[in-house]
Amino acid sequence: MAKLLSSGKDIYKRTIQTYEKLGSKYTKGIKNIKVKEFPEFVKILPKGGRVLDIGCATGRDSKRFLQKGFKVVGIDLVDSFLREARSDMPQAKFIKMDLFNLNFPSNYFDAVWANAVLLHIKKKDIPKALKGFYKILKSKGKLHIRVKQGKGARYKAERLSVGEKRLFVYFSSSELERLVKKAGFSIIITRIFPDELRRKDVKWISLWAEK
Repeated sequence: MAKLLSSGKDIYKRTIQTYEKLGSKYTKGIKNIKVKEFPEFVKILPKGGRVLDIGCATGRDSKRFLQKGFKVVGIDLVDSFLREARSDMPQAKFIKMDLFNLNFPSNYFDAVWANAVLLHIKKKDIPKALKGFYKILKSKGKLHIRVKQGKGARYKAERLSVGEKRLFVYFSSSELERLVKKAGFSIIITRIFPDELRRKDVKWISLWAEK
């Protein structure tokens, strides 16, 4: 899902390049995943609201939002992913954009969907990302974050990357909550989910927050 932003940091650039190289090998692996908490999340959003899907890849989750009647904007940095998303969903808008430089008006979105995005961002850069999310959300706007549970950070290869390495940053629930609260959000709920691909070494932290 190429969820990193092109900055001067080599580790980010290398991870983006990995997604470019993997292309359909990666997107085929995630295509049929259904994020467990999605049906509940849409219930707390205003009907027909505007949603930003960050790290949208080829639009797997964007399509589900569209099917529920939401107005969807997806951002990513991999051109091939965006081309496929645009071709498949002309009724949505897909833009090549850096999550550290969100070029949208303030108070614009009803929800930000950042699913498996911040796990590629160094912890010292998380506050900047969250500040951007806060700015573009409307008052009472909702934020969904999913990251992997664990400690530290590793540049590693795993099943979905087909032997290619990506940066993974791991969190505890309390650590993620602390960062989100510091950015000005109120926590709605934090939960731990098993991996939809049944990877035994992966557990997901799912956090919802409100502006």
